[in-house]
Amino acid sequence: MLLIITRNKPNNVNQLAHIYDTFKTRKIPYKIVAKCDPEMIQRKDVCGLIIPGSVYRIHPEESQDALELELYYLFHFPKLPVLGICNGCQFLMSYYGGDLIPYNSYWNKDVKVELSSHPIFHCKENTRKVDAYVYFHDLPVMTPAAKKAGVREIAWFSEFRDGRRHAAAFEFEKGRVYGFMFHPEAKKETHAILYNFYDKASSSSASS
Repeated sequence: MLLIITRNKPNNVNQLAHIYDTFKTRKIPYKIVAKCDPEMIQRKDVCGLIIPGSVYRIHPEESQDALELELYYLFHFPKLPVLGICNGCQFLMSYYGGDLIPYNSYWNKDVKVELSSHPIFHCKENTRKVDAYVYFHDLPVMTPAAKKAGVREIAWFSEFRDGRRHAAAFEFEKGRVYGFMFHPEAKKETHAILYNFYDKASSSSASS
């Protein structure tokens, strides 16, 4: 079972409804957690964590109280696979010592994303460039601290809003923690990426 960690209701920013529908299509078990639940952290059937998009912005100087929910489940499930999407990716970048370049408006459009050969992107078509949907303010970027922590780029926006190529996805811990700044749940062509995450998470849980 995947835990989807959010206090938000579905809207066009967080794309939560698409996440739920994507998992239901393949009958992937999931549970939405909106509070720090001591009973939930005792369960043995949790195989991975999803930190989805949100209308709220991540600020590196933000107090930990504002991120209590995400930190609670990361702390209590320190070895589970984790996937941060959009706001979740921004949170993970800050968590692993990276930075965010702020913008005053949303970047909301369909864009081209260049995928690496990372196994999480393996799809039936095995394409290296996909159309993807984005809806966010601030761009996560690597810092020396993040690189030292082992964070690496695994996908790129062909052309960001500044006209340059920038990272669109990251592997924060090898084979375990990932973050995407695009929404794989928003397009049928990229649903396989979410299924790859679940398949890896469930197989890792079964072998542990």
